[in-house]
Amino acid sequence: MSGCKTENRLSCTEFLEKNYAALVDRVQSVMPLADVLKGKNMLHGEMYSEIKAEKTNQRKMRRLFEALHSGGDVVKAEFYDALRQIEKHLFIDLGGDI
Repeated sequence: MSGCKTENRLSCTEFLEKNYAALVDRVQSVMPLADVLKGKNMLHGEMYSEIKAEKTNQRKMRRLFEALHSGGDVVKAEFYDALRQIEKHLFIDLGGDI
């Protein structure tokens, strides 16, 4: 079950938009996040390869955000949940609720 929306929390989209700059700057596990989306057929092979080819985590995250934007709310919700698990300390630091 997605932990994306509750009465006391921002929606996934709001959380990701509010924390865009911090996520681009601070996420270290970009490929594991991309792997989750690819494994659920939410990230097509070409975009996955483009993310993987980027040289820095910041560039990888910018490219991943492009995929999130085009994927819509379902993909954003899946990314949010993966972020909560894979980057737990960062997620909490940015105000996310485990």
